[in-house]
This record gives sequence, C-alpha cells and structure tokens, in this order.
Amino acid sequence: MSDISVSVQLRLEVLPDELFLEIFQYLDPVDLRSFKGLNRRIDCVIQATKVNVVVQSQKQNDLDYLLSLVPTQIIRLELRGSWSPLSLSTMTELRSLTLDCASLSRRQLCQIVKINLPNLKRLAVENIEYHPGEHSVQAIFNGERFPSLKICQLEFNDVADLKLIHNESLRNNVLRSLVLNKCNWAEFGTLLHQLTNLRRLETSFKEPGLTMVNVAQPHLSIHHLKVTLQDPLDDLKKILKSTPNLTRLRIRGKLGRKDVPDYFKEMARFLPTLTSRLQHFDCELYCISSSSHGKESVIRQFHPLFKSVQCLFGRGDNRCYATDITIYPTNNEYEESLPLNSSFMRSSSNHWDPYHYYSNEDDEDAYDYAADEYSAWERNEYGNGPDMYWDAESDEWCPLP
Repeated sequence: MSDISVSVQLRLEVLPDELFLEIFQYLDPVDLRSFKGLNRRIDCVIQATKVNVVVQSQKQNDLDYLLSLVPTQIIRLELRGSWSPLSLSTMTELRSLTLDCASLSRRQLCQIVKINLPNLKRLAVENIEYHPGEHSVQAIFNGERFPSLKICQLEFNDVADLKLIHNESLRNNVLRSLVLNKCNWAEFGTLLHQLTNLRRLETSFKEPGLTMVNVAQPHLSIHHLKVTLQDPLDDLKKILKSTPNLTRLRIRGKLGRKDVPDYFKEMARFLPTLTSRLQHFDCELYCISSSSHGKESVIRQFHPLFKSVQCLFGRGDNRCYATDITIYPTNNEYEESLPLNSSFMRSSSNHWDPYHYYSNEDDEDAYDYAADEYSAWERNEYGNGPDMYWDAESDEWCPLP
C-alpha cells in the first residue's frame, strides 16, 4: 500500500504547474483550501490561481474560506450578501465587480468611490440609492479611480435617478459600454457630453421626451443603441439626432392603438436621414388591435431593415411587432387586461395559447430574447477560468488581459 502511495505521489510531482492551474480553475474556491498545506509547490500554485468569488446571503462563518485567499487572487467578485471583512482596496487585480447596494453597509458603500482599482474593466452596481450630497455615479464615470473601466451597468432603485454634475469634464474616462435601467431626459444631454468615448448605450426613459434634448453637439462615437421609449416615434427622432453614427438600433415601447403601418412608414422615412450608417434594426413594439391578422407583410415593404418584423399575438387584442423574439411576452407592462367575459383562445402557432405555451418545452428558451451580453463574464461553473470581455469599440469579445 505504501508503495502505491509513493508511486502516485511521484506521478503527481512530475505534472507541470500549468496543469495544476488548469485543474484548480474548475474548483470551487472553498475547495482550494483543502489542497493547501500539501507541499510548498502546491501552495504556490494555489496562490497563483485566479478565482471568481460569489457572495450570496449566507452565514458569516460560511465565508471564512475567503480569508485564506490572497486578495490579489480575486479577479471577479459578485457581492450580493453581507461580508463584514470586505476590503475592496486590497483587491487590486479585480477585473469584474458586481455589487448590490442593498446588502452592503454604509461604510462599504463609501469604498466604491474611494478605492483605486486600476485593472477593473467591468462594474455592475445594483439598487443604487442617493443620499444628500452624494455623487457616486460621477465618481465612477470620471475615470480617476477606475482608469481601465470599459463596461458599466447601473441599476437605480425605485426612488433614485441618475444625477450628474453638469459642466464637468471627464477627460480620464474610457468607458465604452453603459447600461442604465432608467434615465431621465434632463441628464441625457450631460451624459452624452461627458462620456465622449461611449460606443454602446442601453437605457430606458420612463417619461416622454422634452421638446428638445439638450445636446450641444451630436455624439459621434455611439454605434449601438438599445432604448425603451414612452413615445417611440418623436422621442426616437430626438435621440437619433444626437447619435447619427449608429450601426445597431433596438427600440422598445408602446404604440397603443396607433396605426402600426403608419408608424413604420414614418420611421422608414427618417431613418436614412438621421442614421445613414444603420445596418441592424430590432424592435419590440406593443399595440392594441382587434384584427385577427398581422400587418408585417406591409411593414416589410417600407425598408430593408424591417424584413424580419413579425406580429406576435398576445391575449385578447394585445399585439407585439418584433424582430428578435418569437413569442409574445405575457404580463409585460404594456399589456392591457382582458375583459371579464373574454373567451380568447387560439391554437395557431402564431397566436397565444396558454396550454400550448406551457406544454412546449422549447418555449422556455424563447424568453432569452434579450441575450445578456455580460454572460461572457460567467466562466465555468465556479468562474475561475479564462474570461472574455466585450469591447464596444471593436464590436467583439476579447480575451481578458
């Protein structure tokens, strides 16, 4: 037995460090602790392993294993639970950081805008709320604390909104991709003025636009725009005047009981004028119509970009004209409720049928129509392996440096 044990040990010793690194990348960070202390060589390999750490709502003693990690080992941190020993200032090798403000203490929240993370490329902050005198978002944007930040996703809570310091120049900012769960028209002009290197913008406007968007000059660097608008026609015109170099556009909103072909006909008229470089167009436009037939065949004739538009049938008179989804998203915020005496039920594949819908196992994937571009940051099961990040300038995924 002892001879077998020695033989196995000798075989392990001849394995190169690179192979150990590859193996450790597929282990849960908590399991790495079991390998520590075997010998000095293995300890050195473990310390060289870059790890992904996800903190959920757990008991504090369940996270004790994190204290055994060298802070510079952590290159991706997702923090959605309380962790009192947290010190972001020591994690100087972080490439990706996700924080839920609702689970952090006041002291930890203050760290976000005071620490220096020179290698951070992606930042996601959820449940942002403002306190008097705070300008946390401005500190994120100015580029001094996060000089390598290229991808940023900010989610404000129900009572908070984007607030920027007007007339402030952000010369150090290199942000390329920005996702805001909501934006207001009063800050939109300032946002475009300050983020001069922005290539991709995704946001939602909860109110109709003002008479005029306050933009001193068009933003020429934004190529991709994904936006939800309360007035998908007039508001879209205002935004496109500020972003004339778009190559990709996705518009979401409600047309109500407006004539849908007239809307697309008008859009086909101003799109070539306002966005002459537009190559890809997607939409998700909700309307109310009693017609039993869609009007996509008419719409597709207005512009080559509309060739993928199709009509999705929801419950009752609810309709959605879309390009990149195949099933009507039920219970959306634009959906009108059914009359009490409604007996709506259809079995055609082009119409909503609750029995067919829930019995088709393939339909579950249909809800993934808004494929999250940040999914590339999700590595293997434990996230310790090589990663990619989306570079909005080159419009492709690039290896994480």
